[in-house]
Amino acid sequence: MINFQFSTIRYTFEAVNEFETPYFFGSTFRGILGRKLRKMVCIKPFEECKKCEFINTCPYTVIFETEHLLNKPSKYIMKPPFEKKKLKSGDKLFLEMTLLGDTANYWEFITGAYSGVHHIGKDRYIKLKSIEFLHPFESKYYPVKSFVPRFEAVNFFELRTGKETINIRVYPSNIKANNQIIKFSNFNKDVLIKAIISRITNVAVNYGIKNEKIYINKDKFEIADLHLKPSPLKRWSNRKKRHMLIPAFEGSFSLKGDLSEIYPYLNVIETINIGKSVSFGLGKIRLK
Repeated sequence: MINFQFSTIRYTFEAVNEFETPYFFGSTFRGILGRKLRKMVCIKPFEECKKCEFINTCPYTVIFETEHLLNKPSKYIMKPPFEKKKLKSGDKLFLEMTLLGDTANYWEFITGAYSGVHHIGKDRYIKLKSIEFLHPFESKYYPVKSFVPRFEAVNFFELRTGKETINIRVYPSNIKANNQIIKFSNFNKDVLIKAIISRITNVAVNYGIKNEKIYINKDKFEIADLHLKPSPLKRWSNRKKRHMLIPAFEGSFSLKGDLSEIYPYLNVIETINIGKSVSFGLGKIRLK
């Protein structure tokens, strides 16, 4: 059995003034969450988190620092919009987040961090308007009231498709194999399968159950219409106090053939992203 619990929430922000959005918004949203969350919950602001006696229970470390301090995969996955867009005052901006395991219990802390008006640089201001949760098996959003429901990933494995072709849009992604960052020119079917297995295994082992091997028969399908390009992304690191460049690629491709075996795993990856830096929004894919 392979399973873990997850929740998907969508924050709707409203532009306070007119501005153009940057293409990469994940670092900005992550920065807001980290700064505001720590300010809200930290009871020992002058002590290093790694030395704090509450490191395993503090909402800040449990939600935000799982990779850096607890040596586990990020408990949240950002899904920001990847598009440059001119917004007028009152226009909407959406941020989707997938929360793993019991992180849904902390939704009020995350919402508190995003509440109010935020200055997101270069005379850009947004404010939170609403929060909804996604029912993944109905593909519908519902208003969040008193709690955020959790869903079981095992239900993805009941999904079937009669299609012989699936088109996949890959947003900026950072995939590593054999301790090396994969370049767009080296991406292939083997890399895709290994990345899918690695990501699902890592999440299930840390936040759920995995007592069986994941096997995807690569001989049943082929990759076609592969159109990828490099897409390096710049972000500011508060920890290192400098700008950093994230190597990434993006584009699209198709899978053709017998897709019954890989299809459920693709739906899992569509929920939890693929590769590294998912807390910044990298690794987002969309099935079409």
